[in-house]
Amino acid sequence: LPVPVQHYLQYAGVMNKPKVRYFCVIFEGEMREKGKDFFPFCSVQYNFIDDPVRLFYMKGKMYGVNVPGYHRYVHARASMDIRLFGLIPVVKSSGPVMDTTETVTLFNDMCLLAPATLIDPRISWEPVDSLTVRAVFRNQGVRVSALLYFNAQGQLINFISQDRTAIAEGRKLPFSTPVSRYAPVNGFQLMAEGSAVWEYPDGPFEYGKFRLKSVNYNSAAPDM
Repeated sequence: LPVPVQHYLQYAGVMNKPKVRYFCVIFEGEMREKGKDFFPFCSVQYNFIDDPVRLFYMKGKMYGVNVPGYHRYVHARASMDIRLFGLIPVVKSSGPVMDTTETVTLFNDMCLLAPATLIDPRISWEPVDSLTVRAVFRNQGVRVSALLYFNAQGQLINFISQDRTAIAEGRKLPFSTPVSRYAPVNGFQLMAEGSAVWEYPDGPFEYGKFRLKSVNYNSAAPDM
């Protein structure tokens, strides 16, 4: 592994720990669409590593109305289903563009939420400088890449990919997930707060704020 990645794994505390085969993550935070206000959400997701699967369920509230959403990624095929009151479809999407987009999301999860999974033959690495690495992740014919930015402390402070599409707008934009804080979580040093950002031609747009509530590796999820 490139030296910055080695330092990150050492900082995170994953050395000499059991191999991560699956994990469950609970977030809370705020999301928004461009031109609209933030709305609160909570989410629970399961990620499986050997044959990558990502199942993400979100409960949001917009203008006092429940808007649940479900993202499913299995066998490198992805779908998204968001419904008003949990009944009326608002956004439904699937197909090759969605497959690539969610492959980026899966790899982002691996980088930020389960650093131990970065020892994986599906990832190829290319050092850029002493604190930056380019990574390529391949899964069942889908190839995505990202630049990973680290600091001198060993923290992964940003992940930027050109391969993700803003589904609501139907166009590919640079996607980044800057991390604002790390904290101890179940014996590991992990991102505690971060953002999801689209880089529009007129400037960055922060569309998601995430606060990590829990991560459980190789075990059942706690109650939300």
